[in-house]
Amino acid sequence: MKCQYQSNLKSGQAHLLPMDREGGQAIVELMVGLVAVVVLVAGLLQVASLSSAHTETMVEARRQAGERAMLDSESVFTPDYIRDWHEGPDTRRYTRDDTFTTANAADFQSTIVDKAADAAGWTVIDTVPGNRLTRIHGSGMPQTQFGLVRGYDSKTVDLLPAIQSLVYAADSIEVETEVWMTWTKGIY
Repeated sequence: MKCQYQSNLKSGQAHLLPMDREGGQAIVELMVGLVAVVVLVAGLLQVASLSSAHTETMVEARRQAGERAMLDSESVFTPDYIRDWHEGPDTRRYTRDDTFTTANAADFQSTIVDKAADAAGWTVIDTVPGNRLTRIHGSGMPQTQFGLVRGYDSKTVDLLPAIQSLVYAADSIEVETEVWMTWTKGIY
């Protein structure tokens, strides 16, 4: 049995006391608990900084799209013409890791736009001045004729050292926001 020497200065006596083996275990448990607390606090701070960056990029992207929506002349933006959406590794649809397949604009033209009216109907529609349907009908890329405007912003958020070493081995995370709105100046 291991012993620890203890002296009492008042009485001048010294005795040997058995060492408590549980003291080392308590220190280990304390250290594990401290690491867990550090990870939790760092995680909360990191989530707060990422949320703040996301809000800032949303506000800026929305501001850009709003300004473009109110311009006197229509901005030309070509949105992706999506045929289908494929889930990524996280198995959740419409998240950052998903991919899409593009569709053929000619298919859109022949299956949707051309069937909106027969040949005689298009003759009548085409006579209306400033008619958007005529622009869609005559366009090789009809998705460009919907009057969509885009706002985009991104921001790099540096990761806290505790998060870098214990959770996610990267220096930073890029936060991106894309906003699409309808050009409204032509309506008013």
